[in-house]
Amino acid sequence: MSRTPSASAHEKVLEAAIQLIGEHGIDGTSMDAIARLSGVSKATVYNHWKDKHALCLEVVRKLRTAPPEFHSGDPRRDLLSLLNHAAKANKPSRLLKILPRIIGYAAANPKFAREFRALSLGPTETQLHRIVTEAISKGELSPNTDPEIATSLLFGPILHRKIMGGKVPPGLPEQVLDGFWRNWGANHSK
Repeated sequence: MSRTPSASAHEKVLEAAIQLIGEHGIDGTSMDAIARLSGVSKATVYNHWKDKHALCLEVVRKLRTAPPEFHSGDPRRDLLSLLNHAAKANKPSRLLKILPRIIGYAAANPKFAREFRALSLGPTETQLHRIVTEAISKGELSPNTDPEIATSLLFGPILHRKIMGGKVPPGLPEQVLDGFWRNWGANHSK
């Protein structure tokens, strides 16, 4: 099945944006340059995206992968499965090529940074929040557990290692979960 002209133009623009962001960063890439490289008129580009910010977010959406859903009925097992997945998952190479440029742009643009974070980390954080909430409702975690803080405590060490060193040491997800459970588990006395 062939693509419609609009879908084809859309894809050409995304591919041109990926290439130019990788070469010049977001600030160094103009909508004019994207239109030129894609062979799509500037008017068509603006029909698909209101601005470069929106186009860059769609580039991230196109290149990212969401984690699988973990629903075993055992929140602790699901948390460990999700943390292990996050520790072992590799970002697609095309995303890795432009990620430093996107992060640099996000550092100087708070609105973009919030949207980028929600888009790139959101699926994992949403699932962590859901599983922690399930563990609280089942009485496995203290009712005083704040799911937002729990998500940061569980995901933070893994995310930090991935960003700083690229590799998460074997066993780190288990160590993080064990430490968290010792402090927030329902049987823990505070």
